[in-house]
Amino acid sequence: MQKLKNIFNKFLSFKLSPLIIFLIMALLMVSRQLWTHTLFFGADSLFHFNRFYDTAMQLKSGKFSYFQTNYGFMQNGRILSALYGPIIAYIGGAILLVCGSWFKFQIVLNIIVLVIAGLTMYLLNVKNHVTRGYAILVAIIYMYSSQIVQWVTSQQFTAFGAALLPLLILSGTSAIRKHDVSVLGLSLSMSLLIQTHLMSSMIGMLGIIPLFIVGLVTATDKWKLVRHTLYAAMITIFLTINVWYNLLYISSTNKLLSVYPVPHLRTYGFNFNLYSITNIFKPTEAILFLFVIGFVIYRWKKISLVTKTLTVTGIGFMVVSWSHFPWGMIQRFMPSLTYTLQFPKRFLVLPFIMILLALGMIMTYEHETNHQFFRREQWWRLLLVAVIIIGSLGLDFYSMNDRIYRYDQTTKGHNISNYHDSSLYYYFKKHHRNVQKDIDSPHLGHLVNDYIKASPDYMPVKKDIKGFKAYNAFNPYLLDYHQYIGKNSVTHFKHKVWRDGGLSVIWHSKKAKWTQVPLVKYADTKVTLNGNKLKKVHTTNLGAVIVKAKAGKNRVTIQYYQDFMTRLMMVICILSWLIVLAYPLISKIVTKI
Repeated sequence: MQKLKNIFNKFLSFKLSPLIIFLIMALLMVSRQLWTHTLFFGADSLFHFNRFYDTAMQLKSGKFSYFQTNYGFMQNGRILSALYGPIIAYIGGAILLVCGSWFKFQIVLNIIVLVIAGLTMYLLNVKNHVTRGYAILVAIIYMYSSQIVQWVTSQQFTAFGAALLPLLILSGTSAIRKHDVSVLGLSLSMSLLIQTHLMSSMIGMLGIIPLFIVGLVTATDKWKLVRHTLYAAMITIFLTINVWYNLLYISSTNKLLSVYPVPHLRTYGFNFNLYSITNIFKPTEAILFLFVIGFVIYRWKKISLVTKTLTVTGIGFMVVSWSHFPWGMIQRFMPSLTYTLQFPKRFLVLPFIMILLALGMIMTYEHETNHQFFRREQWWRLLLVAVIIIGSLGLDFYSMNDRIYRYDQTTKGHNISNYHDSSLYYYFKKHHRNVQKDIDSPHLGHLVNDYIKASPDYMPVKKDIKGFKAYNAFNPYLLDYHQYIGKNSVTHFKHKVWRDGGLSVIWHSKKAKWTQVPLVKYADTKVTLNGNKLKKVHTTNLGAVIVKAKAGKNRVTIQYYQDFMTRLMMVICILSWLIVLAYPLISKIVTKI
């Protein structure tokens, strides 16, 4: 037994041991998916698959278009990735190209998200003086938490933000411990979040405010903390200028359709029902949370200020994410939260990070100060951790049953248009293919053209549509089907992508007539018909182009025009990243001189 212990301790001392452990645990998580050879389809899977497919084809063809979606979403030219995690979209596209099939891509991306979550949580713990062994255990628990596994089981993109959020929380704990923050550390962590998932960055910012307040109140040199935080904020503005400037500009020059506004915010908080305990807040996680909260109360006078602040803040955001929080009252005063925040359960990521970090700090403190609670025989501690990890894994496997069932049902879908149910459309039979072949096919376009989901988010509309009732009356999912999906599926439109980023549809018309084509026009989209630039362009209520076609061959081309200011902002963003990334090297050279 002692020999095994020595071998294990020697392995733990190896620099890459955390990475190896996290890789093994990630492989264990995806083992069932590998065994069943299943592609998991969640509510947003096809939405993100189309984003990654579009950037993959841009990288493969060399025909780049930062704004227009020329390959994904049935090649309708919509603006999406420029407003929604642009950098991660191109990284995902590159991974898709390397993997060569959708099944391999999902497995590899799942492993990457899990391992990144483990590494960032491990780093957060180690930087807060949690011992290596406990830091690894806490990181594994976080990897298997619902906040990360939601990407594996249902492709909820908030998991990408959750995987990076520990880096931001590190600045919050630094503000308390050191009464200072790393300017580059804070700016880079916030910039990565904004470039990945904007909502996660907003939640993270709210999460570190209490930590900064405590750090500021207890600091002797308050101006130093404020000054460095402001420096970090300024750098972040430059590093993310491509996101916020384009979002502000495109939103101001167009009326963009919001994401789906939920009818009641409280419905989407966590609750104590079967769905919540298997997908949102598992019993194993609840046990850990109760242990930490109880322990903090019991040893309140002895534990550190960081541990206290993390626990209290975590409890606060746990209450906020609860369905019984007064979200109904808040919704009446801030109705925009129904289509910006959407799901209060998103705040749960903060308690998961903070309370798990508090757990690691408690275990380290108790162990190092020779308190009997953690100095007794280790078998029960190892057993408890094993039960929690295996229990979490078991519940995650249980939630995968539904995804496997849905996949099996998808294999039976043949050219169904059930838009009144889930806005999903199947064209496998029409194309003489099936989902099993598509997920393994090197032809990546097969899956996204055989299995389609209406996704009208950020499409241009003619009037503001706010609130659940107005959104439902407008019925954008049905309009998306009739104006884009259906048009591409039943009409003989051929698409062509040009080297300059333009996108054309070509078709034959039996006679001269007004024709709606499946291309989107925004305020700065230039439209040409048969080589002639159109000064006035007619569009539908969901932004689809309408032209007067001639008898015979017709071609409509769209291209999003970037004005000087937009191009300037993009150049500033690129230069800012180059300067920030090169700064450590430059500072070393200057120091040597």
